[in-house]
Amino acid sequence: MNNCILVVDDQPINVRLLDVQLKAAGYTVLPAYGGQEALDMVNKHMPDIILLDIMMPGMDGYETCRSLKSNPKTAGIPVIFISALTDVNEKVNAFKCGGVDYICKPFQRDEVLSRVSTHLKLYFLQKSLQQQIDAEIAKRQSREQLLVQQSKMAAMGEMLGMIVHQWKQPLNAISSTAQDLEDAFIHNELDKQYLHSSVNTIISQTDFMLRTADDFRNFLRPSKAKTSFSVKNAIEEVISMFSPYFAKSGIAINISCSGDDFSTTGYPNEFKQVILNLINNARDAILTHPNNPKAAIDIHITAMAITIRDTGGGIPEAIIGRIFDAYFTTKAPDMGTGIGLYMSKTIIETNMGWRLTASNIEGGAEFKIVLKE
Repeated sequence: MNNCILVVDDQPINVRLLDVQLKAAGYTVLPAYGGQEALDMVNKHMPDIILLDIMMPGMDGYETCRSLKSNPKTAGIPVIFISALTDVNEKVNAFKCGGVDYICKPFQRDEVLSRVSTHLKLYFLQKSLQQQIDAEIAKRQSREQLLVQQSKMAAMGEMLGMIVHQWKQPLNAISSTAQDLEDAFIHNELDKQYLHSSVNTIISQTDFMLRTADDFRNFLRPSKAKTSFSVKNAIEEVISMFSPYFAKSGIAINISCSGDDFSTTGYPNEFKQVILNLINNARDAILTHPNNPKAAIDIHITAMAITIRDTGGGIPEAIIGRIFDAYFTTKAPDMGTGIGLYMSKTIIETNMGWRLTASNIEGGAEFKIVLKE
């Protein structure tokens, strides 16, 4: 298909001359004899380039060009001004309102064809690059959505495991109480006080399980908007929920805070998920580190940063630069997805506007969330 050129000039002789020259070069030409007519033609036919006169009755070339550039649908179409005005201020105005080039009348055929050809090439190159960029953005967004979904599924799997762990003790207590009730009935030991005590035990354990379920449900619910929250409180909530899970593995979690507790603005539930990801990774490192004299995770909070240190032996130098890459993991396929640290970095740096780094310290690794430089 031939490239389409809109020629706009209130003088028919100029339009006819350009029409002949451009058609002879293989272009399709659309004529317009005023600014408003040009806008109507553009909306109907979407030309590839516009040759635009300046001095026209009603809507002049400058106003026409500004109108084209204010419309996202037509803003990208290159506009070459062709005018008898030779003052440098007129040329400056032409470029200011969105023109890509300026040809003085009387124009020369070869000059017009050369500039049209050049700007068409630039226009289609720009369109091609934009299409590639749009395709890459769409691909990346699709990939990000997949990673987010996988991260959520992995988090839910971990949550279910932790809920099961949290519920084992109350379920055992309820089961034991029910058996005691049956035994008491068989041996005629069941009286009002015994029944009342057993019911209270069952209700207490059931309430604990309900609170645990609510805590986990709230933990997994994404924050819809940035809010002000206490960093220390958020971390303590995570530790309170999951400390029994870590204690079962013989790992102590210590929290310290320099100065007064402070608040920040961000997505508190997503922040909690990052903290859980980091301490879970620390736990895995500690459990796989042989001859570990101290199994501990230390969390230090300041107004500038949150530092999480473990005694898991550190990160091998050969891979430390890759640990935040999507799908990168050193764990067995059934032990890790390779998206936890990637999503943590995305949440902290893209969503929160902070910074997440990793480094080795003596005997372990250090992850730092930098809130203020």
